[in-house]
Amino acid sequence: MKERAKVVAVVQARMSSERLPGKVLMPLAGRPALWHIIERLKRVRALDEVIVATSDRSEDDPIASLIEWLGDPKVSLFRGSRDDVLSRFYLAVVDRDPEFVVRITGDTPLVCVEHLERMLEHLRSGGVDGVDGHHGRTGLTLGFGSEVYRTGALIDAHLLAMRPEEREHVSLFIKERPEVYRVEYLEPDPALCSGFRLTMDYPEDYALLREIYAALYRPGDIVDCQRVLEWLHRRPDLVERNAHCLQRSAR
Repeated sequence: MKERAKVVAVVQARMSSERLPGKVLMPLAGRPALWHIIERLKRVRALDEVIVATSDRSEDDPIASLIEWLGDPKVSLFRGSRDDVLSRFYLAVVDRDPEFVVRITGDTPLVCVEHLERMLEHLRSGGVDGVDGHHGRTGLTLGFGSEVYRTGALIDAHLLAMRPEEREHVSLFIKERPEVYRVEYLEPDPALCSGFRLTMDYPEDYALLREIYAALYRPGDIVDCQRVLEWLHRRPDLVERNAHCLQRSAR
């Protein structure tokens, strides 16, 4: 019997942020946002390991302390360049030799487990190099998304990407070369689609996520994405708080 392909997730996390410094460790229902991201990823059935990739600067020591405190054998830490994120990402996974890599950003404490599992299944079925849940291309609610890639494509990007923006944005080199790499944008369940902003990049974003977690989080479980949207449709006053915030994106 063929051995199942190894899958690892890399969570890009650092304390420095222009608009919301320290956001990855800000509390949601009494736990750091990064803790919630890790707990959500641990629900992904195909995932073998979660790697938190942060910088080697002292400002990110609190992230290292959190991972040490977790003491989870399936959750590890990698520290590398703060600015060359692609290098940090590559070095975090190269020794693990996975076939597929999940990319998660540290500002998505509501990353959708169900859609991520569907993307991994689509990638494993063959014929593509990556699957992306980008909200602008799929309609998936901003903050629910993730990306999955074949490791070979990420190795190519690390070895060949030269422009500063390609080193900062891990998948940009791959996405800009459709003649070489096939990246697909999987259509999500309509129940996961909305125009709401559920990422954590501004103080207004954090205020909204705090409300969501205070209302819907229960210890021992994760917040269900569909339930979040159902709840927010009944609370238009809340989603108006961060509707004016602009999203920064490479693609």
